[in-house]
Amino acid sequence: MGYLRIFRDGAQAEDLLLEVDLRDPVLQVEVGKFVSGTEMLHLAVLHSRKLCVYSVSGTLGNVEHGNQYQMKLMYEHNLQRTACNMTYGSFGGIKGRDLICIQSMDGMLMVFEQESYAFGRFLPGFLLPGPLAYSSRTDSFITVSSCRQVESYKYQVLAFATDADKRQETEQQNLVDWTLNIGEQALDICIVSFNQSASSVFVLGERNFFCLKDNGQIRFMKKLDWSPSCFLPYCSVSEGTINTLIANHNNMLHIYQDVTLKWATQLPHIPVAVRVGCLQFSLWKDLLPQSSTLEK
Repeated sequence: MGYLRIFRDGAQAEDLLLEVDLRDPVLQVEVGKFVSGTEMLHLAVLHSRKLCVYSVSGTLGNVEHGNQYQMKLMYEHNLQRTACNMTYGSFGGIKGRDLICIQSMDGMLMVFEQESYAFGRFLPGFLLPGPLAYSSRTDSFITVSSCRQVESYKYQVLAFATDADKRQETEQQNLVDWTLNIGEQALDICIVSFNQSASSVFVLGERNFFCLKDNGQIRFMKKLDWSPSCFLPYCSVSEGTINTLIANHNNMLHIYQDVTLKWATQLPHIPVAVRVGCLQFSLWKDLLPQSSTLEK
């Protein structure tokens, strides 16, 4: 419906800090250094035909009315193509600001350097859009094509490629860095990097989840006996391993350490997104059974 709501660590009515009617359906929101001349965080909102960047600020109020919050439009880009999703990061190793890459429904990656449009490149052999992520260590965009291949494109290769107004002109250029056939469609991609020496590419498929090295080689994969709905890799306390939260359409949440199931629980609903937060130890004791092996 186009409503953007900001809550204070909760989802109850009294936790609502700001509600704005943006009048256009919202596809995605991200927070980053999107405004030139400052390293303050701003809010990027992706609509089907528009990218808007806002500042969010608050002013102290009196006891009766509390603090007042407002959003101010810093700039917007009207898109020539219908958007699907976006990712952001310090493309090209640039310091102190974030650039935005939008994937269109017809297979173009459009890069915006804050207030300016940089360039657009068609993905080769494109049919349907897939999940999109950015790897800062390899300075690459990673997606999964309709050919069921994980594909990696280096930012510098895309930036210095010849401008092409038509898909055929772009496909004649060799833009892809590496590909890996996973044999199924992908639901999500997540780049995990806990140090500067290595990073991993996690791909959630329809019946498997994959962990890849940043050169496209498989670190490990796990076959799933159910249909997953969302996932999140996160840091493990055991050196050299990665934990992964995976939820499914059977209302279950599983926690894996690499490919080993560590914990599972039944949920009252089907999750569409999962995140990891810091809770007080006393709260963990109340939430988890004494025999649980879930790592803090």
